[in-house]
Amino acid sequence: NNVAPGIALLNKLLRTEISSIRSNQLKHYLGPQATTITSPDGKNIDLGGSSKALVSHGEFIEALSNSVQQIRTIQQAGGTDRLSAVNLVESIRQVAMEARMVLLDCYGEDSEIVREFQRDLQPVFRPGS
Repeated sequence: NNVAPGIALLNKLLRTEISSIRSNQLKHYLGPQATTITSPDGKNIDLGGSSKALVSHGEFIEALSNSVQQIRTIQQAGGTDRLSAVNLVESIRQVAMEARMVLLDCYGEDSEIVREFQRDLQPVFRPGS
């Protein structure tokens, strides 16, 4: 049974306690993929493939949004206490902020990708959303 790429990445990030490792994972999965490398003698080698991110930003936002909604639903149903729910949502918010920083590094502040990510992220953590 296959896990959606966005959820798989979020689960991996939430299990990773060291922020520099999370940052590298975010860069690997959300950033553009290298399509060329430079050999030691300075020649560019074409790797083929696509520069497209391994996990689309839409898939990742969807994973963040669904996870926050599920936590709130479980809390409202009495399946977890408020503190546990708040802490988990806060961990997800931290990952989202780190993802935004990585996207800024990869694509630049004025890029459409960063603007879309920020816009789509706003409703995710709004109380009662």
